[in-house]
Amino acid sequence: MIEEHRKVYRISLAIVLAVAILALPADRTISYGLILGIGLYPIYLLILTRSVTVQLETAAGRRSSSPAIPALFLLRVAVLAAPLFVAAKLPQYFNILAVFAPLFLNHILTYILYGRKEVAA
Repeated sequence: MIEEHRKVYRISLAIVLAVAILALPADRTISYGLILGIGLYPIYLLILTRSVTVQLETAAGRRSSSPAIPALFLLRVAVLAAPLFVAAKLPQYFNILAVFAPLFLNHILTYILYGRKEVAA
């Protein structure tokens, strides 16, 4: 599962960097926003991996209920929100929509590539 996330991360990173390079001549704030948006994403993925591992171990009974789960969730939210706050504070350098796009591109690609197919009733 973790290898699948790495594959999706590499694909989304390539897409975002290609768009950032293509948008550079047109508008630097978009390119800078895309780069800022992917800046903290590897840290977010590490926290997400740890959080999911703790939740799966708790569900399987290999670990007692952990108080770290809510803390890991809040840390994930903070890591996702940090680039958005920077872009909101410095709009002359960063386009906030461009910062927002790479943060959720990975989730969209994961859903498209590995989403469950519903069985017709």
